[in-house]
Amino acid sequence: MTYTLPERMHPCAMDLYPAHPRLVHYHIFKNAGTSVDAMLAENFAEDWCSFEGRHAHDSLSCQDAEELFRQKPKLRAISSHLLRPPLPRHGLPIVFLRHPALRALSVYRFTRQDAGQPFHDVALRYDWKDYLQWMLDEQPGSVVIRDYQVIHLSDASWRSEHILDARADPADLDQACTLLTRWGMVGIVEQYVRSAALYQQLYAPLIPGFRFNVHASNRTSDRSEQESFHQELEQLCDATGQELHAAFCRANALDLALYEHGCRILQQAEQRLLSAEQASDQTAS
Repeated sequence: MTYTLPERMHPCAMDLYPAHPRLVHYHIFKNAGTSVDAMLAENFAEDWCSFEGRHAHDSLSCQDAEELFRQKPKLRAISSHLLRPPLPRHGLPIVFLRHPALRALSVYRFTRQDAGQPFHDVALRYDWKDYLQWMLDEQPGSVVIRDYQVIHLSDASWRSEHILDARADPADLDQACTLLTRWGMVGIVEQYVRSAALYQQLYAPLIPGFRFNVHASNRTSDRSEQESFHQELEQLCDATGQELHAAFCRANALDLALYEHGCRILQQAEQRLLSAEQASDQTAS
């Protein structure tokens, strides 16, 4: 399935946004989506819902989301692990990216603990290093930690008969980067507080009363977020071992590039909002 990207959503050009927006949370597995869902539930109560498919490996299209909104016109926000771009009409996107190595560790721990998760037996059977080797050997299910964020945000989700067989290529990375650039904002899990504040600044003028509240599990200063990120990544690299970590990074080169691009988009969105505020202050004075 090939899709047409929406017009770029510039954080300081509110006329490019829909008049009656609906928030669409693309919940990439283990990318702080539970915290985002809690925020959406607080804001919209029964006018928010989780939108999933027939099974954990299903994929949902823009048309599926538009049909949901048609059937439930009062909905103001949805969250989905399985929905793929592009945005449905009147949609405002929320998506978070995570450093691939830290995301892989989170996937491993969560899948190991939750017996209801696909491939729980694999995570339970293997230690961390063996789990990474399982991914490097491209065993069934290992796509969940192999360039999965690029797959989630590109046509790679649709090319294979089954999502477990999906593979990303450089063209998919370009597509995902273009998508996020046109959206003009992306959250970064390792900068959750900063991301939440920017999403609130960006969307509150369009959704009266909207607040991107940060829950206790995420509440920390930007500085401590950054310090924690670098410390956790360094510790993980040491625990993994240099050779295996390097192999993991090669297998996730596209996701690493997308993550770096997302960090730049976050920085640029913050700069544009700051410039707009300064220009408004100068005009007022």
